Amino acid sequence: MSDLDQLDRAFESLTRDLAHTHGPGAAAAMATARARRRTKVGAVALATALVVGGGLTVPRLLFPADGLAARGGEARFDAVHLEDATSGWTSGWEDWQQYSPKGGGSFSPPECSSMADPFADTGPAPTFGGSSLFVGDELSNGRFALARYADAASAATAQTKAYPAPDTCGTTTTYDVDGVEVRHDSMPNQDPADTGSWLGDIWSARIGAERAEFQVYGRAGVADPASAERVAQLLVAGLRDGWTQSGMDEVPRVPPGNGKGPLPEWTGIDLEGALAGWRSPTKRAATTSPNLLCLDDHLNGPTSATSAAGGSPHGLSYRIAGYDEPDGGTANVEVVLDELRACTSTEVTIETLPNGVHVATYDTGGPEPENAIWLAANGDRAGMVAVERADRPLPESARQDVADALHEILHLRWE
Repeated sequence: MSDLDQLDRAFESLTRDLAHTHGPGAAAAMATARARRRTKVGAVALATALVVGGGLTVPRLLFPADGLAARGGEARFDAVHLEDATSGWTSGWEDWQQYSPKGGGSFSPPECSSMADPFADTGPAPTFGGSSLFVGDELSNGRFALARYADAASAATAQTKAYPAPDTCGTTTTYDVDGVEVRHDSMPNQDPADTGSWLGDIWSARIGAERAEFQVYGRAGVADPASAERVAQLLVAGLRDGWTQSGMDEVPRVPPGNGKGPLPEWTGIDLEGALAGWRSPTKRAATTSPNLLCLDDHLNGPTSATSAAGGSPHGLSYRIAGYDEPDGGTANVEVVLDELRACTSTEVTIETLPNGVHVATYDTGGPEPENAIWLAANGDRAGMVAVERADRPLPESARQDVADALHEILHLRWE
């Protein structure tokens, strides 16, 4: 598995990108040479209006000419600059380390957003990509991601598809940072009873054929206006600079496939029924992968583009993936199992059932502490089913019935 294959996994419903080596990302930084259009703005911040698709209007703020990104300015998006940008909101930022006491193991995304990876399933695929991950006080986690596309049109299409319409998921503000449009989605937690980590802020921007995004989740609440503006400045400066912790690599093209068609339909197998009602009692966003920070790999690749994923707003997620290599599914399952065994954010117990399906259970504390992951392979296929934040232990019947359902799905005829 290449470094890039590990890039966009830890935060797939966020976040996504932790590395197994020197940093939290495992893919590429942008090349530093790039064509830039640099537009100066006035010395005084002005409020204007931006009309976007569908007739919606969101605030647009112009930045003073002495900001971090003014006059074509660029700066490394690192912990030092992040500390300055978030002063008064969050603090204590440092590069993610595997055994850091900071940061949180899982988080809740807003119900209105699927929180899919912004650089996946957005139409055109990037040609280069990279990421950086930071942890701070208040269990804060931040992920900065960069992507370069074949051309500006491809990047623009991907940017449009990556996010919902403005103001449909929290409050959307658009900043004009030295001629670059930065979108900020602020999504405060509306559930006073939820004291866990929350994904509340996403900044995104595009310059020509390149895109950048920064996500923050934790317990500090959403960014105040001043911090939101400074992070917008840093995002543009970091996008221009092109540095990420993960280094530099090229995104591999999608392989030609293994000669098989789409994965077989499994509508006749009642996966949710096998759970016998075991799920989270609290409604939250539907995810397509478990939000366990130590789990970098979610069976994402290198797939043969014949995979299916889904979930429900009560903590259930699943993914079935097909691979080009005859043992690709088995190899990916072993990677996930190794990560679960090495998990330090929570203690994970793994059991292998007689049918070969692995069941991992872990306790995240609080009133809804129970979690389970079912994982299995059948040669060139692999599957994962997860339930998060249940309020009672996993029933024995569900343990076996879900494993049987997953085993049956993976052994359907695929041709």
